[in-house]
Amino acid sequence: MTALWFIAFSLIWTGLLAGGAHYLSREPVPARFAHTIWRGAAILAFLPWVITGIYALIPDPMATPIPDLPYIGGAAEALSANGALQAATDSNAAPIIGMILLAVLVGGWLARLGINTLCQVRLQNIKKLATPHDQVRSDTWARKLGLKSAPATASIPQGSPFLAGIRERTIYLPAAISDQRDADIILAHECTHISRGDLITRPFERLVADVFWFSPFAWVMRRQLDYWREAACDEQTAALTGDNFAYARALANTARVTRPHPIQTLPVAAFILPRHETLKKRLTQLLERDARKPRQRLAGLALLAGLLLAPLSLAQATSVVSGNVFTHAVFVDSYAKVSQPFGKVYYGDESWWHSGVDIKAKEHTPIHSPTDGKVIWAGKKDEYGYTVDLWLEDGRKMRFSQMSKILVEKDQKVKAGTLIGKVGQTGRGATGPHLHLEVYKDGEHQDPLKVKGLVLYEGCCEAG
Repeated sequence: MTALWFIAFSLIWTGLLAGGAHYLSREPVPARFAHTIWRGAAILAFLPWVITGIYALIPDPMATPIPDLPYIGGAAEALSANGALQAATDSNAAPIIGMILLAVLVGGWLARLGINTLCQVRLQNIKKLATPHDQVRSDTWARKLGLKSAPATASIPQGSPFLAGIRERTIYLPAAISDQRDADIILAHECTHISRGDLITRPFERLVADVFWFSPFAWVMRRQLDYWREAACDEQTAALTGDNFAYARALANTARVTRPHPIQTLPVAAFILPRHETLKKRLTQLLERDARKPRQRLAGLALLAGLLLAPLSLAQATSVVSGNVFTHAVFVDSYAKVSQPFGKVYYGDESWWHSGVDIKAKEHTPIHSPTDGKVIWAGKKDEYGYTVDLWLEDGRKMRFSQMSKILVEKDQKVKAGTLIGKVGQTGRGATGPHLHLEVYKDGEHQDPLKVKGLVLYEGCCEAG
């Protein structure tokens, strides 16, 4: 899984989810329904990667070994043994673009972590300025909502009302709110947040933009979740108080007295959201009488489609990528050359089947893995000599034989460009140093020269 692939798939996937959620939550619909839709979209955004993580933890199934067919002999011509080719071909640096993208991804995550930490610092600083609020209490609303204990109330110099704390919950009211009726409605609103469990779920809902910070669609999800969470709480609180218009008046009055002060980002649910247009939208949502019946059946079908599409789309996209999983040449050596092709080989009136290709090269020439894989065999076979069998991520297997030296071990996972061995002539009937290379898939050998993306040696023989 490369950084480029993670970014590209996440952009497409979050875009599809945001578009679907927007369609299902078009106004007028009940706020609780819309919030559930956007919450489902945020959860589904993580689903493909959760599935990928679970799949990675599942032990690899037993790989069917590559069949050992009769080996017909070595390279077409013998080559004189030469000294080992050292230099920089023994290792391969990751592509610079991939490294840059990975660094940008990690940098973005660290930046999001830093911003969230700064928000926590701001919150603690505000709490230090708070003083107990003796004029209003939340006991009545806590009792009506069935809360185990009523949250405390505190006064802060400025800002928007908010609720904070997990063990010791406290409602913070700015000093500018002097109307006791408005303060009482705010207390009902914040107690409703506790009843809904928003103190627990809100941090997880906002993770979508922290993890997929590079996706504008993830930020749309985050803003919509913040809006619909407050709108749903408005809806439930207004029903609790029994007066939509009184609630709307309290919302407007609170916005009026708190707007002159700069609104800082805090890791809590604030009664007044930062974006100015959300106030008008919340008031309209609250006072709208003709909300359509929620598209329950359509929403259910959309959820089912998302649950099915997440693994299928990731699998499909992975299969597309797997069509060209090879990112490194087997040889980084201008001297290497195919000396015996794949297929029938004729010797006079007789013929044999050659299950791979022979590539002649100087003895001890480094042999690289052309892709990521797992070593399922590393050892000597009588006819093949020193051999390494690789199991690739797309299910294919590759055999590298006639090596003079093996540099990997069985069950070892290798990356593209890993040095797995060096050219030799250790098999029966070898007439010169060469590499015998096989590609095996779905019970059949394939011609390595026709495998899409596979580069046998640098600058030549790239098929597809």
